[in-house]
Amino acid sequence: MKKMVVYSVLFAMLLAMTGCGNEKETESSSATKAATAEHTKHTEADTTACTKTESKAETSTEVPTEAPTEAIDYHEAYSEIIEGFRSVITDGLGDETEILGDPSVLYDLSGREAEYNLGYAIEDLSGDGIPELAIATINEERDGVSYGDLVYAVYTCYEGTVSLVFEGSYRSSYHYKGDGKFFYRGSGGAMYAIFGSFTLQPDGKSLKCNDYYFTYEKDETFTEIGFYHNAAGVSDKAQSEELNITVDEFWEKCTDLETEAVGLALTPFVEEYAAKESSQLFVEYQSVASFNEDSCDFYSVEQSEHSTMIVFTTDGVLQDLKLLSLFMNDVDEAGNPEYTIDEIYSYGTLESYRPLMVELTFYGDMPSYGVSYTDENGETRYFAVSVSGYDGSLELLEF
Repeated sequence: MKKMVVYSVLFAMLLAMTGCGNEKETESSSATKAATAEHTKHTEADTTACTKTESKAETSTEVPTEAPTEAIDYHEAYSEIIEGFRSVITDGLGDETEILGDPSVLYDLSGREAEYNLGYAIEDLSGDGIPELAIATINEERDGVSYGDLVYAVYTCYEGTVSLVFEGSYRSSYHYKGDGKFFYRGSGGAMYAIFGSFTLQPDGKSLKCNDYYFTYEKDETFTEIGFYHNAAGVSDKAQSEELNITVDEFWEKCTDLETEAVGLALTPFVEEYAAKESSQLFVEYQSVASFNEDSCDFYSVEQSEHSTMIVFTTDGVLQDLKLLSLFMNDVDEAGNPEYTIDEIYSYGTLESYRPLMVELTFYGDMPSYGVSYTDENGETRYFAVSVSGYDGSLELLEF
């Protein structure tokens, strides 16, 4: 009996202990589940927030915009060069004169009426959206606007910095042909003629040579002249192809390249340009001229034991100068001669400091040669080159 009572008490105690353990386990499990749920809740929330942030960064197409750069005033950028040219034109070249690039034309301004026939244009010649500054000769005036195609210097402005692109001079000239193209003409003396075509590069910083033709002696005897071509823009026989052509064919290539010029609208450095009288053409024998072979362009019509040298000059600028062959057909009732005219040679622009020397032979008393040119008013004028019966001097007789 006593054993049964003891066993009953022990059994009851075991039951009590078992129930207490289950209760504690349940509480612990519940707490763990609650904590896990709370952690999961926060983790999911953080993960969602992170996912949203990463998604925004990944899908955004916005690009940070820089503060807009201030537009360049190109008239202001080029103003110092423009005023420098104007000062040289009106006051002459001084010891302290400084113009960017120091173009050769500065030294040619004296002795010519530059104030009447030089102007400038600020225009995008290369097509890159940046206007260049061109210094050029005024050839004509139409509807109150001055125009010219003979360009002496071109400047560009890149990122606010102005630089000289190229320059010309009276023995190395560039004529604008539109679309960034230039006809080039140079001379190294009576024996050396040069012409070609260049294009202003898209960035406006340099010229690219398209065609370059020149004459040069074939050997050290200087007895025969050769004709050469390259696309390097240099008078170097080693870099050139020798052409098997005649003198006339050589100059025909010059005419082909020298297509009709495109005049730039120019602002005159001095506004009195419109008041200038038309330029005049003069001719004289080379023996009495103040120019020699090294200071003239040269063309030979004919070499013979009776040939002579004559020089054409002007006091301004004459466009489209041509040398003509004349044959007199008749004389009208007013005594004016009527000629059959053939073109011998197209020279281009004649300027006051750039004479043209021509070798030819006069036959008889009747004029066999003539010239034509276009004046500032756009009018084409014709003259016969005649030998005076009074003193043998040369005369220009307009017809």
